[in-house]
Amino acid sequence: MKIDLHCHTHYSDGTYGPTEVIQRAHAAGVNVLALTDHDTLAGIDEARVAATACDMQLINGVEISCEHTLSGGYGKNKSTNKIVHVLGLDFTDREKMDATLQQLQESRATRGQKITEKLSELLDINYDELWQAVLDKVGGNPQAVGRAHIGQVLFERGEVKTVQKAFDKYLADNKPAYVAIEALTMQHGIELIHACGGKAVLAHPTRYQLSATRVRKLIEEFAQLGGDACELPANSEPVSTRRMVDRSIAEHNLVTSIGSDFHGSNMPWRRLGDVPTLNPEQQGVWQSFKMFA
Repeated sequence: MKIDLHCHTHYSDGTYGPTEVIQRAHAAGVNVLALTDHDTLAGIDEARVAATACDMQLINGVEISCEHTLSGGYGKNKSTNKIVHVLGLDFTDREKMDATLQQLQESRATRGQKITEKLSELLDINYDELWQAVLDKVGGNPQAVGRAHIGQVLFERGEVKTVQKAFDKYLADNKPAYVAIEALTMQHGIELIHACGGKAVLAHPTRYQLSATRVRKLIEEFAQLGGDACELPANSEPVSTRRMVDRSIAEHNLVTSIGSDFHGSNMPWRRLGDVPTLNPEQQGVWQSFKMFA
């Protein structure tokens, strides 16, 4: 059975609609897929229809932006605030989840505008023209705007050589055009997922620009707050990174999750179904999903 528990559609910062994501996952041999758009459930119903037609199992999913202050470190680095992504998987109370996510979505819309305002000043571009180009990327829905969309626009306009360069120069945390997103605390994110009947998974723990010590600390604190699982690093990451995460998962009695974090044509190196393999002693979070009960 091929499982992929992390992917995105154009309802957040992916480039394809839910039906096309499902069809591509099916073509890649995926049997069980979780659609995990950022802070929205908007694509799930369409995806479920497509999954049924393809005889695939679709898991309710979402990727929630959570705020967390990591302790530890020394001197001025004693603590650091981070936006950490927590996947909610296999939840049943969609109404409760949706009500909380709507508030985050409203903050996301204004964030996209604020980032665009900063960029228009930094690059001396007309704001209305730049914002319209960003909106065109998301079908006119400001709540769906993510930094990847803005980076794509900068790349297409020739302001940067690659989308990654847009992040490196302007959009990543603490860069000149960065704007923090309104977020739940990591603890509240985990509690919300549990209250909705789901499993809470720490997404891509090695992608927050943290030292190895702090990655281990993040996994430890996620477990202490009641998190259920940790996503394994992508196959493209070093073996040493995977071993470090494996050790932390075992030490804190978490189960594992696997996902491609597929976004579509804006991140072509992430492919549906391209997920890490569990070690023999590891348990997958999906083993406790309702479909396996």
